[in-house]
Amino acid sequence: MENMSEIEEMLKAILKKIDAIEKHLDIKPKSLFDNLQPTVTVGDAAKLMGCTQPKIRQYIKWNILETFKVGGRRMIVSSSLVDLIKSNANAQNRDF
Repeated sequence: MENMSEIEEMLKAILKKIDAIEKHLDIKPKSLFDNLQPTVTVGDAAKLMGCTQPKIRQYIKWNILETFKVGGRRMIVSSSLVDLIKSNANAQNRDF
């Protein structure tokens, strides 16, 4: 069997070739938003944002997130969540 450094070198070469193929075919890595459903629950939004459910409810109260009710469940329109994420990212980039 080949030693570990030879195997690592082979794997690096394979990954380099895969990167070149993806670049040639214009294949981009999937983002968090690619598989996002049209609406999400408060709990799912909190997981996506990496914050608490009360914080998401604050954003709803401040009309930052677009929502509607289905029965007793509050649903968040995903596009408003994406807008919030992007605006927070842009604001953080300006701070640095």
